[in-house]
Amino acid sequence: LRKSFKDNPINQGKLYTGGLFKYAIHINYLGDCIWVLGLALISSNMYSLFIPLGLFLVFIFDYIPKSDVYLQNKYGEQFTVYKQKTK
Repeated sequence: LRKSFKDNPINQGKLYTGGLFKYAIHINYLGDCIWVLGLALISSNMYSLFIPLGLFLVFIFDYIPKSDVYLQNKYGEQFTVYKQKTK
């Protein structure tokens, strides 16, 4: 869905807010954490649970803040409105 939205010339310069992104800005990071948590759980190694925790912390303290700055600079008011709607 996102690819067809971005490929359409009418949507050039517009922020994609459809699909699961209408519920959360960084929904893809949640999916990554769930996927890695699942792998850690099936490994049957208690210490492997530190991997999804570390990934979660990297997303929260590094990727998400940088992504928010990038999106704000690229989309401006569109991103501000989107961010307010998804909280």
